[in-house]
Amino acid sequence: MAEGEESWDKTLEEWMLQESYCCAAGIAQKADGALYAAAPVADDAGWALICKEGEYEGEIPQEDDTMKKITVSEVACLYEVGQMSDMTQRPANGLWIAGKKYQLTSCREEEIGEHKVTLTMGAHKESKTAVVIATTATQIIVAMTDEEKGQKPPNATKAIMAFAEYLLGQGY
Repeated sequence: MAEGEESWDKTLEEWMLQESYCCAAGIAQKADGALYAAAPVADDAGWALICKEGEYEGEIPQEDDTMKKITVSEVACLYEVGQMSDMTQRPANGLWIAGKKYQLTSCREEEIGEHKVTLTMGAHKESKTAVVIATTATQIIVAMTDEEKGQKPPNATKAIMAFAEYLLGQGY
């Protein structure tokens, strides 16, 4: 891991996890959807919670109640979500994070000063986790909550909006 990446991991942990509003977080470039920082930092735990590297096989339900096998690239999924401005632009095969398919539930635009941020939310019922994704002009920020730890998406939204404002203030 490059020194600069490690400092982003720590910055992400400080902004997103310190208040215990989220169990994990990550940052990717909007240009490609590839995560370059994750938290929690200890033992690379954040990476395991928000990322399954490489392509893998997944299944998505079809209208006739059968399952269709697909090839999943989480980088491509996150890139597609980062390009969304509303729910009509959902990725065809959904959002996959750490090997789990999340049901996207909302996508809306929010303002931070003179900047616009797109907030997209998703849930994974079986694991009782949810994700809040904020997209700025150049970055995609992912915050994960765990219902069993008492974490809720509205609190994660507060944390992610504060971090997005920080990034925008730094020119990102």
